Amino acid sequence: MSPLISDERFINYCLQRNPVDVLYWEDRLRQDPELEKEVAALKPLVLALAGQSQYNEAQQQQERLRQLIAEKEQLPKALPSPYKNWYRMAAAAVVLALLTAGIYLFKTPARPIPVAQQAPAADVAPGGNKAMLTLADGSRIALDDAANGKVAQQAGVNISKTKNGQLVYTIDPATAPAAAITYNTIQTPNGGQYQVNLPDGSKVWLNAASSLSFPVAFTAHERAVKLTGEAYFEIAPDGNAPFKVTVNNMTVQVLGTHFNIMAYANEKSINTTLLEGAVRITNEKDSKVLSPGQQARLTDHIAVSDTDTDDAVAWKNGMTVFKNADIQSIMRQISRWYDVEIEYKGEIPERLFTGKIPRNVNVSKVLRVLELSQIHFSISGKKIIVMP
Repeated sequence: MSPLISDERFINYCLQRNPVDVLYWEDRLRQDPELEKEVAALKPLVLALAGQSQYNEAQQQQERLRQLIAEKEQLPKALPSPYKNWYRMAAAAVVLALLTAGIYLFKTPARPIPVAQQAPAADVAPGGNKAMLTLADGSRIALDDAANGKVAQQAGVNISKTKNGQLVYTIDPATAPAAAITYNTIQTPNGGQYQVNLPDGSKVWLNAASSLSFPVAFTAHERAVKLTGEAYFEIAPDGNAPFKVTVNNMTVQVLGTHFNIMAYANEKSINTTLLEGAVRITNEKDSKVLSPGQQARLTDHIAVSDTDTDDAVAWKNGMTVFKNADIQSIMRQISRWYDVEIEYKGEIPERLFTGKIPRNVNVSKVLRVLELSQIHFSISGKKIIVMP
């Protein structure tokens, strides 16, 4: 069996400290396949938590990992020399190794992780391509139930659903567009996401608990849509018809660009992140122009700062990302994606987390990683209870 702990940096780290402990640790892993599975299951999911690089946080996670291993091996508290310190050292080293490996893996394109077809007991499966389309006449189409192919036609536009979960609007040249502007709305529930290809060629990815209202056919002078929740936009260039996104009392105006807007009602700010091109953010009090790599945060005013654009659109690419986030903000993301209710009991320790985790895993695996920071969870149906 090849060594489970194969990260070169981890080996170097351990050998500099206690080579005997490392050899004993790997030997124990080889002897117990169940133990190996227990630790290996953590590796692709471990978060690069903000405090984990600090020694005191590593100690807390070391204790959690020690408990996991003890449950499997039922090891005695004291071990004979020369291995009396292997447990403490190895556990801390493994945590650091998992963090190192996690940071390295998450800087490379994420590989799809197989998802069980059915979540086990006391677990919740991740979200998927789910959305409701409301047509101009008020009729509603559940896109996750609709067959692939053409789902509707109106105002000279064909509306079709693709096999990979996209809603595509295409102008039918055989049918003259109607003079009156008609609107459609696509809405994703908690636990849903969907992509819309608008008739002008622009593409919009909707995150969970979001909606987009848009005309079936844009006018020659303006392309205007309304958003709630979160969406990523790739706008087709058209110098004669600027593209506008209205969110509450804020407007984002572009000519051709890639950007993300996060505007959930229960978040502290509306965040607009620019990846390509240029956008102007305007509200009742202020107006700012963004350059690529910048983010505008709207609270009572608009504040612009440089940001990591990959983090802002990670949700679209199958990852959940948080940076210096408290447990409450993380649980809001979990609530939307897994369609669960969150309840807090007791005094929750103050922790700041930074990390990435795949969106296609059951919620128990996400919670298991967060528990390395000594915050505990229980799952009851569609409710997650957060406890100290």
